[in-house]
Amino acid sequence: MLKILLQPGVLWITLAAGSILAITMGARQSMGLFLGPMNTDTGLGIATLSLAMAVGQFVWGAVQPVAGAMADRWGPRPVLLGGIVIMALGTALTPFAHSGLAMIVTLGVLTTLGSGSSSFSVLLGAAAQRMSPQARGAASGVINAGGSFGQFVFAPITQKLIQSFGWVGAMWSLAALTLAALPLVGVLTRGTQAPTTAPAAPSGSAPAQASTGVPDTGLKAAVGQALKDRSYLLLHLGFFTCGFHVAFLVTHLPTEVNLCGLPASVA
Repeated sequence: MLKILLQPGVLWITLAAGSILAITMGARQSMGLFLGPMNTDTGLGIATLSLAMAVGQFVWGAVQPVAGAMADRWGPRPVLLGGIVIMALGTALTPFAHSGLAMIVTLGVLTTLGSGSSSFSVLLGAAAQRMSPQARGAASGVINAGGSFGQFVFAPITQKLIQSFGWVGAMWSLAALTLAALPLVGVLTRGTQAPTTAPAAPSGSAPAQASTGVPDTGLKAAVGQALKDRSYLLLHLGFFTCGFHVAFLVTHLPTEVNLCGLPASVA
């Protein structure tokens, strides 16, 4: 496995995709650290801020199949670039939100719309298209680990930014850090897709066409087919359960830990 990952073509693609996911996931999942200072400064209340973050959880999940379909049609580069820019824009505009509706639009919709468009669905697909089938499994594992690594790294960084510059300055700093992922999109999407091996054609006959074994269907047909698959529904039920309880932890654990006398970054 290590030998496959260390191949230059595989290594740089994997590192680029994993780094993008680390930045977008790390910045998004550290938003719970802002809950206390935002509540104190804006006076909007924990309930309103929590609602904005709850809307964000829904948007982040709902946008990913749409972003994946857009990447299939127009390629991953414009989807990733647009997602990163929208995420940075939503993060930068959040300090200007002085009402519940404005907070939902900036923190709840724009930020998560961007992070969802530059998350698993697009990154894994873009990486898999540019490497051999033998390398895809190991590379996908490393890319997924990038999301967890980003959460681990961004929590103390975000807490330090809040302590040093206040929550407004920290928000703008996160927006700038998010834009640092833009050059990585070029590394991930450069080059051509990996060729698909097709059976050799007999002498004098037309070359055989590569086949993936997957029927060419539109998004609507693909979704309808998936919803009839019991395994697919059970898989999504598991992810829903995970996301449902993790969302509460990400949002409220830093504040609760702080109430116990420990630094919020411990959460």
